[in-house]
Amino acid sequence: MHARISYSGRLKTLRLPGLLATSLLVLSSLRAQDAKFAADNLKYSRDFYSKVHFVAIAKLDFGPGGTADFKYDRYPNGGPERIQSGDSEFARKDGKTWLRSNDWGENGKPVDAQTSKRLNNWVGLIDARLNGEPASNDSSEGAAVMKFLGKEDHGEREEFAFEESKEKPKAKSYPHVSFGRFKNANDQQVLLSHFSGPMRLGAREAKVNISFSHLVAVQIKEETNATESPLPAPANGAGGGGQSAAAELSSPASTAKEQPVEDLVNRGIEKGKDGDLDGAIADFSRAIELNPKDDAPYYNRAQAKRLKKDAAGAIADYTRAIELGSQNPAAYNNRGNARAENNDRDGAIADYTRAIELKPDYARAYYNRAVAKQQKGDAVGAKADFKTAEKLDPELAGDESATDSKSNPSSGVTTVSLLDGMLKLDIPSDFSRDPDDTKDPKTLAKFSGPDGAWGTVLRGTHGLAPDKLDGYLKMRVAEYSKGFKWLPKDSHLQWLKKDIVTINGHKWAEWSFVPMLKGKKDYSHSPVYTRNLTTSYKGQLLEINFTSNLNTDPKLKQEIDRIMDSVHLEE
Repeated sequence: MHARISYSGRLKTLRLPGLLATSLLVLSSLRAQDAKFAADNLKYSRDFYSKVHFVAIAKLDFGPGGTADFKYDRYPNGGPERIQSGDSEFARKDGKTWLRSNDWGENGKPVDAQTSKRLNNWVGLIDARLNGEPASNDSSEGAAVMKFLGKEDHGEREEFAFEESKEKPKAKSYPHVSFGRFKNANDQQVLLSHFSGPMRLGAREAKVNISFSHLVAVQIKEETNATESPLPAPANGAGGGGQSAAAELSSPASTAKEQPVEDLVNRGIEKGKDGDLDGAIADFSRAIELNPKDDAPYYNRAQAKRLKKDAAGAIADYTRAIELGSQNPAAYNNRGNARAENNDRDGAIADYTRAIELKPDYARAYYNRAVAKQQKGDAVGAKADFKTAEKLDPELAGDESATDSKSNPSSGVTTVSLLDGMLKLDIPSDFSRDPDDTKDPKTLAKFSGPDGAWGTVLRGTHGLAPDKLDGYLKMRVAEYSKGFKWLPKDSHLQWLKKDIVTINGHKWAEWSFVPMLKGKKDYSHSPVYTRNLTTSYKGQLLEINFTSNLNTDPKLKQEIDRIMDSVHLEE
């Protein structure tokens, strides 16, 4: 018996090293998989973020030395960079001098050497995390080791969390790095989404927290007889458990259904209609994340960015849509307009020319090119283009006085009848009526105009008695007076009218407004010129809305006035 026990003990002694070796081999293999997973997706993140509007938000805590917060934006293809910190805003173009600038470096004053150094250090910090540089340079700890902590559920997203440790760890804590994706994304790759933990920044220790993201559309219909194609009209703890990141990534996706790209874009369009441009941009961005090879999301987002007066961002997104193969002439026309706003007249003329090549009867492209040529001093070329534009669309004047709509009144007006002929309004020829949507019976009619201008006639969204009209007006004025994110920067909401008026014996609430741009004495060239008329019709709300949206042409404002002044309702 003793012999058997002795033999059994020897067997265990012989087997134990083998088991230990196997365990170490498995652990080493898992760590190798984790390191490869992290390295591969970090490279993917670098490549992806280099092609989109990249955003990083950082918080730096130096303990007794204070804190620093900043947001860093960078456009692709050598585009402009911006840093916002507190009330300060800085920008630079082509990696050159930093300027104090609130228009992406178009204007501004150079910063001093100390500020420039600080801004460059902040950019270096972001780039270091994208490049995967070790947070600690203590050579006694050996090389950096990426340890997979587990997968975290964040609703419609999932995050893969790692600890950036060391071969011979000595510190109490090490930074955490996360990669994320939407659960139903077709692409199995994940993007760097978060970094947090201790770092040595220069001569100081700091706790660093950085989030990484990007602003990123169903094709929006082409509006060829307009200065712009329309904007979407104004729409968890982690656990190890021996599992590897690669294994987690290959696990089945959540059964929660992610909205299709088309639905996201349509939702973004509706948000744009409601004035929620930030929400619209978020939906377009998510659509791009789900299908980054679709040109339409970029086009839609470009439209929204132009409405927010982000010309540089709009140009970047128009360009990306074109690079992805967009043959929509409006993409070139609209990028030309954005370039003209940035005083790049040669680039604008090239874009208008390409739009005309794609659509030879594109009257607005001829008109826009004529204006650009006129500004460059090419009177002969401008005259020829004005003439062609007028031939293709008689409502476009054919000479330098084209913008004076008073001397060139609109013609070709169509009277639209609704509510069995009880409601009538005159619609000019550069507005078109959209197809009726049977799923939205409370919208009697929708109209699309130049440069994303739009109008709607709504009925029955809720009850409204005649004696409640004044209260409804006060409610709407109060809502809008609170301010909205879609207002152009450095502007305030100017009320043009907020009264109960009588039109043909019928009482209406008229509430009209426009953003007043800083430094401007009038609103003739402001965007989002909006007029609204609301009344009670058979106990239900009846409301007419028309807005210039992105278009700043004074002529359009007068067209909207003529539309609203033509409203006639019979009981």
